[in-house]
Amino acid sequence: MKFKTYSSENDDFSEALKEIKSNIKKDFKKPAFLFLGLHPKYDLKKINKSIKSCFSSPYVAFHAINLFSDRHIVKGVVAGVFEFEKKGGVNIFSCSSLDGENLRKTAEYLNSNTEDTHIIIASLANEDFSFFIEKLSKKLDYYPIDNIIGGISSGEKIEDEIRTYQFVDGEIIKNGFVIVSFKNVKSYIDISLGFTPYGITYEITKCDKNKIYFVDEDKSFVKLLRRLLDGIDDPKPEYLWHLPINIIDDKNGYVSTLRTVERLDKDYVKLYGPVKKRQKFKLSFATKNDLIKEDEKISKRLSKKMHGIEAAFNFSCVARQYILNDKQETEIKTYVKNFDSNLFGFFTFGEIGPDKMYKNLRLYNETSLMCIMKEL
Repeated sequence: MKFKTYSSENDDFSEALKEIKSNIKKDFKKPAFLFLGLHPKYDLKKINKSIKSCFSSPYVAFHAINLFSDRHIVKGVVAGVFEFEKKGGVNIFSCSSLDGENLRKTAEYLNSNTEDTHIIIASLANEDFSFFIEKLSKKLDYYPIDNIIGGISSGEKIEDEIRTYQFVDGEIIKNGFVIVSFKNVKSYIDISLGFTPYGITYEITKCDKNKIYFVDEDKSFVKLLRRLLDGIDDPKPEYLWHLPINIIDDKNGYVSTLRTVERLDKDYVKLYGPVKKRQKFKLSFATKNDLIKEDEKISKRLSKKMHGIEAAFNFSCVARQYILNDKQETEIKTYVKNFDSNLFGFFTFGEIGPDKMYKNLRLYNETSLMCIMKEL
């Protein structure tokens, strides 16, 4: 498999594609597939038309505020270009909504294609996709679930809606997802955390989906977190991204499922992912160096599993980006160095991957998920 990434930060989408196409022509005669990440600033009405007028290859495009092109973070357009040299190939499965019928179809598709490696790119879908993933996980009937990875598109609020869309075959998907399935490839997935839990263990005693009201029977969780922000002028929820909730989930395998604070309301704390009653958790913490150290460790462990890596993917949280600050590119440079491969990915609104025991599919926060791939 031949794989390379190309990028442009031209504010005109058509011109950005032309620039990328010019560079692709130097390396590829006719690409088999294009992964296109693009900033939500571009005109929605022109995206599919511009892609089709510029490229004849099958494609999947999606919104992302910041994209990865090898060692660089790009605020524009990044193309991941594939050409298969043996038996490899790509299949595209998409759903425009998260209803019960599409849940059934998706589970049936994944259960019927257990040998493929699936990359899911999803819409935020009014924050419903995290709950869709939990329902989907219960319908997967194979083990290990070690072939699914991806992320929720990151976007900006434009014209009173958060644009986290996908684009495939001329369609704009606002509240659904796309699965790109790589056939006849070998792949490995791993997860970089880097956060260490500290202090008191709390138990969730009242919650609703992604909102926590009370812990330890009668303690208001929002009051507890507000005390941590005492003395800070104009405190923002982003400050608490340094202290994600570290859920202790022994029953389902993955000990450290992180949840990031989205908002502090009057009576509850809203998170960027679901929680459940009676789950136990601690607050956790990491420095920039802690995260990079974990990236180094996990990427070295992953690279030992495969000789001659041909493609690498990374899905990392926007909250992690916030903490990394001036070391944002250090993370992806670490991966490229250890994988010795081109890398494609983006900062997400939630990462999708298996738990530690590969028994369930999860939505993560503040993690960095990696996938390496080689054509069979």
